[in-house]
Amino acid sequence: MASKYMLIADDVLDLTPGARKRSELVRRCGVSLAEQLNAPIKLLYVQNPIDITLKTSDREKIRKTLDQARQDNPKIQIVEAYGNPVDEIFRLETTAPVPGMIVLGSHGKKGLERFFLGSVAEEIVRNAVVPVMVVGPKVTKAPTSGKILVATDLTANSRRAEAYAKKLAKLIKAEVVLFYSSVETLRIADQYAAMSGTNLIDQGTINTLSAKTKESLQKKVKLFKADGVKCSFKIDDNKPNSQAAILAESGKGGYRYLVMGTHGRSAFVKAFLGSTARDTIKLNSIPTVVIRSNSK
Repeated sequence: MASKYMLIADDVLDLTPGARKRSELVRRCGVSLAEQLNAPIKLLYVQNPIDITLKTSDREKIRKTLDQARQDNPKIQIVEAYGNPVDEIFRLETTAPVPGMIVLGSHGKKGLERFFLGSVAEEIVRNAVVPVMVVGPKVTKAPTSGKILVATDLTANSRRAEAYAKKLAKLIKAEVVLFYSSVETLRIADQYAAMSGTNLIDQGTINTLSAKTKESLQKKVKLFKADGVKCSFKIDDNKPNSQAAILAESGKGGYRYLVMGTHGRSAFVKAFLGSTARDTIKLNSIPTVVIRSNSK
């Protein structure tokens, strides 16, 4: 992980003060983690064909932004391209050497951000082979300390996210908190009831599943600790859905990243990839690191 470079796909086409401030934050988040990992950094700037009519003064501002990025961190390599930003991200992601992570922002009106706020954004998050860090508008600073929060449904859908969090935690010397919502237990209990031909969820079944959930989390914690990573778990029994639960937990403070998987049929994953995907990113106060649940 540490030897792979950090690809920051930054929006430097929106020249408004607010957008430039957000752009700087996205870069800081990517640079901060890259420095902790001792990883090279590439900043991707893509001029889209629809922005070909940019004024000369605007082009000069963009050039100054790129030059400033170089001055702020001489280790940053600027990668300039022309075309569709999403296509360029996937091109770099599949061209050796591949990045260890892609860093994106989620607020703006031009360039890459215009794509991110549309349907193509989900394509990046869903299909990127490497982890994708999303810096939402509620994120106000680049995290440098704190625990790593991992949203898990205890199925194969979360295994790659858990494994990545363990590796990341070892490299940056962070503690991991595995987070599970009891909504998942109710979902599984409902499936049991449907298979048995009844619409009633038996309390005994719920109790059994809850006990197995706790046992599974305890086993995972032991595996993390056996690999030298401090780890604990939390179970939420109060929130109306998994998405609300994880957002509430990540907002409590003490966390630097939320790590989660993207594919599968769990309630939380459905919420994230469904119509409320953008709300999830917008409401999270820490960067969200998204991991494909299955490799290509």
